[in-house]
Amino acid sequence: MTIRSSLLLAALIASGSFVQHLEAAAEPGPILRQTNYLAVLPDAGRQDEVVLQAQKYSAVYADVLHFTLIGPDSSTVSSGEVSLGEEFRLSIPAAADGLHVLELASGWNACRADTGATPSAWVARETVPLQTARGVTQLFFYVPRGAKQFSMWLVAATPREGARVQIRGPDGRTVVEEEGDYDTTQRIRVSVPPQADGAVWSLALLKPKTGPWNVDDVKLWLDPALPPYLSACAEWALMFGKRKHP
Repeated sequence: MTIRSSLLLAALIASGSFVQHLEAAAEPGPILRQTNYLAVLPDAGRQDEVVLQAQKYSAVYADVLHFTLIGPDSSTVSSGEVSLGEEFRLSIPAAADGLHVLELASGWNACRADTGATPSAWVARETVPLQTARGVTQLFFYVPRGAKQFSMWLVAATPREGARVQIRGPDGRTVVEEEGDYDTTQRIRVSVPPQADGAVWSLALLKPKTGPWNVDDVKLWLDPALPPYLSACAEWALMFGKRKHP
């Protein structure tokens, strides 16, 4: 973990501890590669768990999944590794309260994390971007009240790979849809329609409709004016979006 990412994660952990029990996300989480960070808000007094899956991405890669769970006081709660093709149930102690951050480092292989009914959100900042693989069906994020516009950045640096980016407003209507190879980092600018601020939006990374590109490795991060969280369900995005954040 770099110094810059360590400072950001410490700020995330220190930013409050509001917790509300909600239903589990309807869709499985995204497939991820390299290093990613998952913010988790466990219920106080109840032992929660995160189900980790280590997936082989190609026969040429031997990287296993390494994980580190960081507690609200920035101390290491648990760490270890998950062998390829295996599933591991990571327990969060019942006494734990407040924001936890789970660092997942899968190298060139892939991983998934399922927090069940425990609210969670992927961190997507320039210093700690979300590093997805094989597309994203839907992730939710919060656009603060008063926002007139915002941006997000993405890059799909591998040749013949790209993405179709779909951003939907709180009413489900598509606000932006574009596609390309994104070989270099590209900025996507989004104008916020009237009465669409202070609400949850969604994004998807899909296979392009035209061109020779396939959607695979895409690195993504949100505007610093937005909360740095992407959640698997809208209720969680609202919860994380209204927290204090760096």
